[in-house]
Amino acid sequence: MALGSIISELTTGLRRNFSMTVSLVVTMSVSLVLASLGLLLQAQADRTEKYYGDRLQIQVNLCTQNSSAETCVGGRATPDQEKIVETALDDNPEVRSFERWSPERNYEQAQEYLGQNADGRKQLEALGPESFGTSYMVTLRDPNEFEGVVSQVSGLDGVAGVVSMRDLLAPLFEVLSKLRWAALGTSLLLIVAAVLQVSNTIRMTAYARRREIGIMRLVGASSWHIQLPFILESLVAAVISALLACGGLAAFMQFVVYGFLRDRLAGLTTWVRWQEAFGVMAYTSILALLLALVPTLVMTRRYLKV
Repeated sequence: MALGSIISELTTGLRRNFSMTVSLVVTMSVSLVLASLGLLLQAQADRTEKYYGDRLQIQVNLCTQNSSAETCVGGRATPDQEKIVETALDDNPEVRSFERWSPERNYEQAQEYLGQNADGRKQLEALGPESFGTSYMVTLRDPNEFEGVVSQVSGLDGVAGVVSMRDLLAPLFEVLSKLRWAALGTSLLLIVAAVLQVSNTIRMTAYARRREIGIMRLVGASSWHIQLPFILESLVAAVISALLACGGLAAFMQFVVYGFLRDRLAGLTTWVRWQEAFGVMAYTSILALLLALVPTLVMTRRYLKV
């Protein structure tokens, strides 16, 4: 089949089905954008878990004047009690390293987090600087092995409690998970809609060209010769949809991730980079081609029999 003839038939087909092609491109583009965002959120969740898994897993809080724990009967932890805690952490084989945070540093940290909204500021005013004590940020050799550290230090005099950073970060991971599944779930519905739209487009186009197809059959045209214009039209729609989806993801990376998150929330976690985004774009392009080719091949075999 000559290249000029192929291009001519492709142009004619796109012109005849312009409105349907546009609606197909829009549906596929939106579904692909949502799917790519879901994959990107998955990469971000993995990065966040790795970021905190390699850093602070346990926070050992020492007693303050207002602590109500049984190990805090003497009030604020004394320097001798701090030394006992430090010795226990030094001798524990599960501990890789630890860092001492002074009451002043803990208060500054609370100001940074609680000061983001009115309720937090009121809570901070109610607590006051004297409510904060010394704490130890403990990094473990294996994030999954922490029972030994907890059991060793939680019963020492002067220790108000031990907090798992995984528990504190659970809301963040929950939000990321819900956003990811929401994006993937919505994209799945739109993908189904795109598949149905591709099938409907093929069916209507085949019906509109039934005389041409009949003539091509009579003159001995092969099935591949008849199918090719339909396949090329679907490929054009898939390529345009993939480009639009990749462009939308690139805009999200440029303006949201690099323009806001990496600047304003750099201390919260490590944010996804262009390397992950390019990988997602590759998966998105492959998905676009599959969404176009598979329904087209199936439906042309069904409706082009004359």
